Formats: sequence, structure tokens, C-alpha cells
Amino acid sequence: MRTLISANSRTEAARRDLLVVLILVSAVMLLIWNGGSLLQIATEGRSASFGTSMKVAATALILNVALILFGWRRYVDLQHEAELRADGERRAAIMASTDSLTGLANRKGFADGLQQLNAEISTAGRHVAILSVQLQRFKAVNDRHGYDVGDELLRRLASHIRQELPADAVIARLSGDEFAVAVACDCDNRERVEQAGEALLRILGRSYDIDGTLAQVGAFLGIAVQPAASDSRPADLLRRADIALERARSARSARPVWFDASMEQALIARSELEHALRLGLEHDQFVPFFEPQVDLRSGEIIGFEVLARWQHPTRGMIRPDVFIPVAEDIGLIGLLSEKVIGAALAAARDWDAKLTISVNISPTQLSDPCLTQKIVRLLEEAGFPAERLIVEITESSLFADLELARSIAAALKGHGISLALDDFGTGFSSLSQLRSLPLDMIKLDRSFVTTLMAERQSAAIVRAVTTLGSAIGVPVMVEGIEDAPTHAAVLALGARRGQGWYFGKATSADRTAELLTRNLAGPLEAPTSPPRLRAAS
Repeated sequence: MRTLISANSRTEAARRDLLVVLILVSAVMLLIWNGGSLLQIATEGRSASFGTSMKVAATALILNVALILFGWRRYVDLQHEAELRADGERRAAIMASTDSLTGLANRKGFADGLQQLNAEISTAGRHVAILSVQLQRFKAVNDRHGYDVGDELLRRLASHIRQELPADAVIARLSGDEFAVAVACDCDNRERVEQAGEALLRILGRSYDIDGTLAQVGAFLGIAVQPAASDSRPADLLRRADIALERARSARSARPVWFDASMEQALIARSELEHALRLGLEHDQFVPFFEPQVDLRSGEIIGFEVLARWQHPTRGMIRPDVFIPVAEDIGLIGLLSEKVIGAALAAARDWDAKLTISVNISPTQLSDPCLTQKIVRLLEEAGFPAERLIVEITESSLFADLELARSIAAALKGHGISLALDDFGTGFSSLSQLRSLPLDMIKLDRSFVTTLMAERQSAAIVRAVTTLGSAIGVPVMVEGIEDAPTHAAVLALGARRGQGWYFGKATSADRTAELLTRNLAGPLEAPTSPPRLRAAS
């Protein structure tokens, strides 16, 4: 801004100088012309009439006046052009730092305002606090009511935020549904910041009537505070506020969440895990483990469920509950699943032909239109028979889009692949939906089995599901059998297939092959005395 003012001052000075020069030049020319006329009168005297000389002088005078008027008009035009240019520069500067929809600062304007606020309080022993905000359900408003309603809602929210917050607050809309606020607070009193955060949440949680349409969103809010004496950049403070916002969002918190160092450490650990996961995929560190599935009456192994494990070079074996959510978040779950399934099929290809292999498909993979083709390709590459493969899909993801589920089921069945409904009892499937899908197995969720001995309702559910499976001709696999009493209980309730630690934990392909070899040579009695395990014959 100072540079712009200085440039304008220089322009004004140049204009004044130009006007003075034009006047002086005109005056000199006038004198020359008048002087020449008078000299002509004095020397020629008798030969030229006085009237003719005066006409010449008058003509010169008129020409000089015209020149002065032309210079003045040119000066006025230049001044007008300079004013328009300066006004355009001011408008461009405002547009570059302002959100055009709400009139709040944009990301650049917020950075400039934050820097100015930090400079103003740097000598006062005060803090700068940033509140990072993200709206909830804003996309749903756009989808349901249109972008005009969504835009007007943003304008209403911006207006109320300006009215509610202190006049010295720096308020910005950083992106579609993200806002940020910077305020000053005293070193020993953070109540002002807390109150500002709660006020923001109240504003963003109100209902707004927009041309007869009732629109309402909520928000999550994170707060980070930086001492004035800190060397951290304002951008670092905004990043910390964003970290606190992410914690609020993941916890579904209805109150402001303050940043602390542990959050940043967790974020760093998450970032390192993401990097290690990518490297692990490149170096084939993800391997299949096999959990036995047995006939509960005879103890015969009838198949295995494939579970992913991460053989990390320094951290050892990492369980899937650690890395699967990360892989889903960063969009690598499909690649990871394909690698593990491919390795499992190659390892199990030469096992007993009656043993089935069950693989899990994530909800993200279920939305892939090429899912069936990818599975078929893995079967062909491994030389694994399609009739020995069972694809497990969770109940919640399967019935989220029933038409898609039917098309996937039909495609899988068309290639001879079986379909199992996993985690049954945790979703919202109905009997008519079960009847409409060509299911080959129902897997009862382990939550009902682990509470079987303590809750009568769980026992009733196990009996009902096994009876249902028998009625519709679909076998039921009971998960989570971890001891002898539970095994006896599910048998008494009608279950015929099951899996769980009682029959053996998931183990590597080599150890599974060794187990199968020993079982073919003779029955194996496990230390915990489960039923005798042997491969199906």
C-alpha cells in the first residue's frame, strides 16, 4: 500500500511539472511571436501597415492560447487515466485478498491480516489465537436445495459471524466450507477465545430461512494459541488449529477442541505410517495370514479366511486394525487388498481341492466397477479355481446400494465365485433383501458370540440366524469361538460351521501348509483341547 501511495505521489508531481512546462513554453512562444511582430513594425515602418502587423500578432496570440488549452486538456486526460489506473489497482488488491461470495478475507487476506495482528500485539505481551472451523452437512445443503441456497447460506453465516465477533478479529473463508478466525487474547486469560469459539458454533448451528427453504448446518472447531514471543510462523499456528479441528471432527465434538502437542505427535506418527505403508506396498511387505474355518461337529478344516498382515522390517508384524484404516483414508486399500489376495491364492493353489479361501472386500472396493474383473484376473494369474474362492462383503456396505450389490453378486456368480455376507446382524438387511441376493454363506458377527454365555439375547440371535440360514438354504458361519464352552453352546444352538482362536489363530502360508500336512498324517490335538482338526476329505 505504501508503494502504491508513493507511486501516486510521483504521478501527481509529474502532472504538475508537465503543466508548468506547457505554460512556460507557451509564454516563450508568445513573446517570440509578439517580439517578431513588433520588430517587423519598427524596421519596415513605412512599407508595412500597422494593421497587418497587428493581425499577425493576434494570430500568434490565438495559436498560443490554443496550445495552452490543448496542453491543459491533455493534462486533465492524463490525470483521469492515472486515477482510473490507481482505482483499478486498489480494486485488484482488494479482490486478491477478499472472498468474492461472503466479503470475508480469503486465504491471502487472512495471512496478511494475521501478520498485521501479530505485529500489533507483539510488544503488548499478548497471544494470537486461531480458530479453524469446518461446516457439517454443507454439501448436503447444496445437493438437496441447490447452490443458490448454499451460497446465500454462506453469506448469512458470514454476516452473523462479523456481527458476533470482536471488531479486531480477522475473519476469513479459506475454502468452500472452511473458515478461520484470528483474535488477540491475554496471556493469562483464554476465556475470550473460548467464548468466540462457542459463539461461532452457535451461529453455525442455527437454522436459516432462505426464500422459504429451511437450511441448517453444524460445525467442528479447533483452536491453537501462540505466545507473542514465539518464533513460530503464523502459518504454523494455522496448521496447529487445523490439527485440533481434525481431532474435533474425528471425535464428533460439539465443543471447541484446543490443540496440544500430543495431537501433533500423533499426526507425525500418522504421516510416518502413511509413508511406511507406501514403501511396504512397493516392497511386498503385506502378506496373507490364514484363519481356519471348521465343521463344528467333526472338527474338519473346510477352509480359511485370509487376513492381511504387515511384515515391517523394524517394527515386526503389524495387525490390520493399525494399517487398514490408514490405507482406506489414503486410497491404497484396493492395491493392498489385491496384493494380499493374489499372494493368498498363489499360496493356497496346491492345497486340498475341497478347501475354500475367503477374502474380504472393503466398502471402497465395492464401489469399483472393475472389481469383478480384477478378482478374475487374480484368479487367472494364480491359477486358482474360481469355485474355491469366497468373496466376503460386509452387510452395511452391501445393502448401502442394493442394485450395485445385485450386479456384483451376479457378476461374481457368473464366474463361479461364491459370495458371503460378512458381519451379519450389524447392518440393516431385511429378509426380502437376503432372498433377492444369491448368497452362498452368512457370517454371524462375532459380537453375538463373544457375549453368548452372558446375555440371553445373544443366544436367541444365534439360534434365530442359524434357523434362518437353514430355512433359506444358506449355511451360517459363526465367528469368534474362543473357548470350549462357547463351542458347545453354538453347537447346541444349531450352528454347524465356525471359526475363532479356539481352532487356531491366523498364521502364515508356510505354517498353514505345515498344519495341513500334519492333519493329513493324523489328527492334531491343540494344547487348548479344541476338537480334532483335519483337512476335509
